[in-house]
Amino acid sequence: MTGGGGRDPGRVLVTGAGGFLGAAVVARLRDRGVTVVATDIRESLAGGGEMLACDVTDFDQVEAVIRGGTFATILHCGAVSGPMVMADRPLDIWRINAGGTAHVLEAARRHGVGRIVVCSTTEVYGQLAGRIDETTLPQPCSVYGASKLAAEQATLGYARQHGLDAVALRLSWIYGPGRRTPTALERFLRNAIAGRDAILDASANEFSHYLHIDDAVQGLLRAATAQSAGDRIYNISAGAGVPMTGIVEIVRRLFPAGAASCHPASEAHSGVSDIDNRRAELGLSFQPAVPLDLGLQRYCAALRGPNPSGTPGAVPEARR
Repeated sequence: MTGGGGRDPGRVLVTGAGGFLGAAVVARLRDRGVTVVATDIRESLAGGGEMLACDVTDFDQVEAVIRGGTFATILHCGAVSGPMVMADRPLDIWRINAGGTAHVLEAARRHGVGRIVVCSTTEVYGQLAGRIDETTLPQPCSVYGASKLAAEQATLGYARQHGLDAVALRLSWIYGPGRRTPTALERFLRNAIAGRDAILDASANEFSHYLHIDDAVQGLLRAATAQSAGDRIYNISAGAGVPMTGIVEIVRRLFPAGAASCHPASEAHSGVSDIDNRRAELGLSFQPAVPLDLGLQRYCAALRGPNPSGTPGAVPEARR
């Protein structure tokens, strides 16, 4: 399989393969005939094949997997999946996101892995306003965002000092079928589907930055297969933000019999309006392909199924 420039990813390791993004990446790779080793905090099945147990906070476990794998590519999805997860356990967030990434990078350095793609987040930008790109100074406002920024810096350090071919992707808000972490968007859509009053827990003047799971997977595969990743940090988002009122309007069209709304405009600034993808477009040939209206339609169709997002109200575990 090639894409984004023609590099063969070879034998691929995917960490966090039991999580939303990791599972989707494993499934896509295996569908395309790529040899994949999938790992997560617990051993189970992933994407039609075996998933090995590996806790990224334990360097010996990480090195054992990588030492024996002869991997050409690592897609490091093993991390706490968002600022809403484990918010009361900040040290664990740091150990998993920052420490776990350092473990993967060090084991990759020791054992000659060809390319490492690290999943970061646009949460590193914090509560900035207006248009942002990769040259914008990050200002994380949570331990989660700070831990992801630390993971990025570790990636840069290993690349610059040790010549590791490593990149970090700043992914925006990933949504779509298969997500198990409860979110405001999921609650909003479930209420709309059920015919209840659906109130999106956001202010009308805020911008959303929802990235469909298919586009998130595309971003990782583009980074894995680009012939030369000249830059080390890339935004992977849907581009221009959509006002929360735009999401409400889409849902009203999908469910005209219901009552969908969001909170009135707040006095606070509206946040980031546009996450610039031009660096990823030029360097990785990445362009988002799933518009928000189609993505929400697909997500609603999945939510109608037999509990596709897990048990409502369940507290998800971090994927490692």
